[in-house]
Amino acid sequence: MAADSYIALVERFPEHLSEAKSLGSGVKVSGVDKVVIAGMGGSAIAGTLLQIYCSEKAPNLHVHVSRSYEVPAFVDGKTLVFVSSYSGNTEETLSSFKSAMRKGARIVVVSSGGRILKQAEELNKHLVTLPEGIQPRAALPYLFLPLLNVMYASGLIPDPSSEISAAISSLKSAASGYKERARSLAEKLVGKVPLVYSSDRFAGIAYRWKSEFNENAKVHAFSNFFPELNHNELVGFSKLNANYYAIMLEDEADSRRIKERIKLTKDIIGGKGVPSTQIVIKGEHLLTRILSAVHIGDLASVYLAKLTGIDPEPVAIIEDFKKQLGRVPFV
Repeated sequence: MAADSYIALVERFPEHLSEAKSLGSGVKVSGVDKVVIAGMGGSAIAGTLLQIYCSEKAPNLHVHVSRSYEVPAFVDGKTLVFVSSYSGNTEETLSSFKSAMRKGARIVVVSSGGRILKQAEELNKHLVTLPEGIQPRAALPYLFLPLLNVMYASGLIPDPSSEISAAISSLKSAASGYKERARSLAEKLVGKVPLVYSSDRFAGIAYRWKSEFNENAKVHAFSNFFPELNHNELVGFSKLNANYYAIMLEDEADSRRIKERIKLTKDIIGGKGVPSTQIVIKGEHLLTRILSAVHIGDLASVYLAKLTGIDPEPVAIIEDFKKQLGRVPFV
């Protein structure tokens, strides 16, 4: 896929949400008191978005993201485990699938194909089949919305359909504004090392931004969250050893104290010579704010790639790593 085609794909995020809004709606799991999302990369990010959403919609439900070869020790027969791998061949997630099986978990597989999909069919496990041919990180709408739909069908969260529709409508109507903000930010990031900061609740979104800068723009980037970063990372600005640019993501629903921390941190690091941009995420519903925050970051990363002459789609170094790792016996 040519660079401009991949950028156009990322710009169609709202359309992808529309296409994905009913995925998984027919999957229902009963007898569940906790939830685990086992996945890596974009599949795991979908889990972090679910955590953020559930923090408001199901605050007493334990929702855990597992980025490893084994599911957590607490997993049992009352645990819903989403085994999520867009490609269906992710080594760690295949291993987690087996781990969840051994523990007797209630399993729902989310994938576009590969070995995981085949195993799910053979074992007669619940399955959400995704459209093929997309880079996993660009398939986030297809990876995320099925989680909400299965959770609702299983009686774990309130009906999210109206919020999904409202979020899609909001993103479509504000499309030109998001592109303008993202392009403006990308221009400021040329030659910089992005530092993406947010509240603790939106830490998963800040991490998504960091990951998209890594994979799309092919640059190092880092993320952290308030208030924790004010107890350690802030000291690193005492002596700069890189050309940093800070991005402050402020959810309009953040507490007054977090907003004060963002403002003060921005002032302090500015005094040390580190420029920053503060982006306030607005929206009537939490889901709108989650998805709009993700979309702006995705756009900024591909626009930065274009400004620096980088093709945002291929991740050759990751593919090379997988090939080399594949030569090592998996015991």
